[in-house]
Amino acid sequence: MRSAGFTQSNHTTMMQSTLLLVLSAETVLFGTLVMSYLFLRSNGSDLHFSHPNPFDLMIAGLNTLILLTSAVFARNGWKAIAQNQVGQLKRNLVLALTLGAVFVAGQIFEFNHSGMKVDDSSFGGVFFALISFHALHVLVGMALLTLNFVRARIGDFNARRHIAITVGTWFWYYVAAVWIALFAVLYLV
Repeated sequence: MRSAGFTQSNHTTMMQSTLLLVLSAETVLFGTLVMSYLFLRSNGSDLHFSHPNPFDLMIAGLNTLILLTSAVFARNGWKAIAQNQVGQLKRNLVLALTLGAVFVAGQIFEFNHSGMKVDDSSFGGVFFALISFHALHVLVGMALLTLNFVRARIGDFNARRHIAITVGTWFWYYVAAVWIALFAVLYLV
């Protein structure tokens, strides 16, 4: 007969491995979209590319800082539950979620401000696909963080039992890391 610790350990390893496999596949898709964007930007499209103006760059930079700060709060929550500090976990999840919502609002503002439309050209379509696909990941990450917050409120986590917090935090890190790459490609290159 297996012990509960062994079963929990196997479950944890399986969840982490599954998440890494899913994120690897997602990375390939993001990579393909980025390569399409770069191809269309460099003579593959009839749309002339111009670098973002300082205001757009400032908004995107501020939005990047907001998302990175939310990842710090997610990390702080993860560390808090490892020390059995459920109250700190809940506070950090709320802060990460709030900043995630601010990031999404900033993305919407930025896309509306740019004047670009989905049907502008193939270039605009790929740009929109990149931003939208990332926004979808942000929303999924926010759903995971929300679910973890609800579970924390009902006492579902402790220092020994918090794999969902680990998985949610890893996903949120992924969302932030992908955005750093997209910010570099879309605004700095």
